[in-house]
Amino acid sequence: MISTVVFMLTGTKLSFDVLGGIYLVFALGLIISHLYRWIIIELGWLEKDISSLIPRVALACILLAIGFHGVYIFIGNMAFGWKLAYTRSDANLVTWGMLFFIWSLIYFTYNFFQRFRKEEIKNLQLESAKNEYELRRLRDQMNPHFIFNAMNTIRALIDEDPSKAKRAVTQLSNVLRSSLQAGESDLIPLAKEIEIVKDYLEIEKARYEERLYVEWQIQPTTERVKIPPLLLQTIVENSIKHGIAQLPDGGKIFIESVADENAVDINIFNTGAYNPEATSDSSLGLENTRNRLNLSFGAKAWLTIGNHAENTVKTTIHLPFNSFQNDTSDSY
Repeated sequence: MISTVVFMLTGTKLSFDVLGGIYLVFALGLIISHLYRWIIIELGWLEKDISSLIPRVALACILLAIGFHGVYIFIGNMAFGWKLAYTRSDANLVTWGMLFFIWSLIYFTYNFFQRFRKEEIKNLQLESAKNEYELRRLRDQMNPHFIFNAMNTIRALIDEDPSKAKRAVTQLSNVLRSSLQAGESDLIPLAKEIEIVKDYLEIEKARYEERLYVEWQIQPTTERVKIPPLLLQTIVENSIKHGIAQLPDGGKIFIESVADENAVDINIFNTGAYNPEATSDSSLGLENTRNRLNLSFGAKAWLTIGNHAENTVKTTIHLPFNSFQNDTSDSY
């Protein structure tokens, strides 16, 4: 259409074959550009870095220019009787090649900014989820019920075992500090999370005494896997509150980590029974944990919970292998 306007402004007579050539260029350009876009998507060129992309795009532009030129002359000769040789007008090949290169530049630039925008949105969602999670954890941990139980446990220990009471104060301080600092890091090593959970469990063991038994089986190679802060503690706290605490004789919590070349599974077993239809803060906490996993790792990470064996609940946190390679600061 633009070419038609140009011809009219310059006073050039628009013959049938000239108009045909203009619309033929437009139609072929539309078809081949769509084919080129399909090839780019199918071959995953949008995910490649610029050093490997440039030679691919250059070769594609040359081949597309040759194909375009050949089809253009073939249809022109057949439909408009041009009688042009395929080897004629090599300058046109350069023109077609440059047009396809410009199209590629525009297309890849557009997709780059689209991906950049999506990453920005994802980061904003992650930040929002972190803030929401931090507020929820602060509310839960600063809950007067939690503080009351912990302080009562420590007060009872002061006369019975002063050194144990002193250690419990330190452990309570560590747990509360971890809640306050939860928003400072996107991911922390599993080893650091385990330290926090052990402090928390020591307080709970002082409270429940022989009603709570804890066992760990952590593969050393999994200690460097990165997880969202307080993720494991949320599950352990849920296991105690909705499992062990509901049983007159208490029960056991067993925590293990299992790794292969593709993924890491953190399994938490606790005595009790799981009711998937229950609507409580337990369900909200599990949903919040799933959202954090999804925002951090996408569909490659997930959480499941269910009744595993007689009077035992199993919760699994599945993490992708590439979380080993994350360079996020682990300062805490």
